[in-house]
Amino acid sequence: MRLMAFCILITVCNSCFLFSDFRKKQISFSQDQQNHTLKIRVPKKFNKSEMISDSFGNQVKYYYYPGGSVLYFAYLKDTSTQLQPINYDMNVERELYHTIYFKGLDSSKHYWRETRFGNYKAGYKNVDEDADGMFDSSINYFTLRMMR
Repeated sequence: MRLMAFCILITVCNSCFLFSDFRKKQISFSQDQQNHTLKIRVPKKFNKSEMISDSFGNQVKYYYYPGGSVLYFAYLKDTSTQLQPINYDMNVERELYHTIYFKGLDSSKHYWRETRFGNYKAGYKNVDEDADGMFDSSINYFTLRMMR
């Protein structure tokens, strides 16, 4: 009986966010004097997060992880703003969920990705192979929330 109760407890807790690889967060971007708040999911274990705004009205939320991985979500008034270097000769744009995205390996064999949708960009860089799926899920979640 105790074993069955323990198994039920583990099953219930496994579906709980406490055992998830992601943390629920909210980010707010200011657009035309109004705040636009979005719910996102980011991989756990980030060391630091910060929101950076520039004089052009671009706003980027960064999450920094051990080992140098960086995840970002941006609202850009100037969509030509580069958040990471992308060699367009070597990286062909792809389409996913009506967005444009680029993904590849850098010279140190770490993954990077950037997704673009209107004035929004989301991406990551310097991510190990075993973690790129979690970072992809975070960006896909953000993208689908933006399309609502």
